[in-house]
Amino acid sequence: MKLPGARVRNMDKMTSKWTDLNGKISKFNACFIQKSRNPQSGASEATIMQQAVELYCTTYHKRTFPHVAAWEVARHHPKWVPVELVDTRGPTAPKNRGGSKRLKTSDSGNYTTSASDNLPQMNLNDEPLDEPDQPLDEPVEEDTPTRPRRRRGGDSSSKGKEAVTESIFRIEEEKMTQFKKAEQRKETMMTLKVEREQAYKEHLKTIERQNDLKILCENHAHLDEPFKSIVIEQKRAICAKWGWEMPSV
Repeated sequence: MKLPGARVRNMDKMTSKWTDLNGKISKFNACFIQKSRNPQSGASEATIMQQAVELYCTTYHKRTFPHVAAWEVARHHPKWVPVELVDTRGPTAPKNRGGSKRLKTSDSGNYTTSASDNLPQMNLNDEPLDEPDQPLDEPVEEDTPTRPRRRRGGDSSSKGKEAVTESIFRIEEEKMTQFKKAEQRKETMMTLKVEREQAYKEHLKTIERQNDLKILCENHAHLDEPFKSIVIEQKRAICAKWGWEMPSV
């Protein structure tokens, strides 16, 4: 923003740019730290920089690393500062993996190791610290939980079991209620279906009665044989089916 001709950028624009830049700088910084921890003999920072760029391009399949200027600013931030390895002079150090050596440090026969520079030295010839005498017949008190605590734990456990049991009972009761409602809906649907079928049958029966009555009321005197006899037999069958009285022939 302080440069001449700089454009005003809001938080969203800066965040979108920084998200991509942050990942690339972090990857290159890891390559640089790897090369700087095990440099070649007589290698300068420029040489290490060149090797880090080559490692970055090889690892992430890039042609070059174009954000060197941004990395130069970010490398001094605590996030990118190299962290010193633990025990850099001990057996886990990168250049000394052959283990530690025992060295005599005094005429008294005390020994120490090269990896224990940061630890307090111990004299193997010293006698253990004196501890207060304790009678053999006196029992040693043990740090055990008291009975009230056990009872409280049992009470909480029993309350938890009761809560689980009550929850299971509620679930089963709700399932049974839902099942009964489903059965009631099923019975209601079956009843409606039967009623509709009966109503439809009655409707068909009414139509059939009306058609038979129409046939029975028609005049057949003008018909010739054998059609006249056929119509008379049909009318008799209709009267017998419905219980009607046969009209005069």
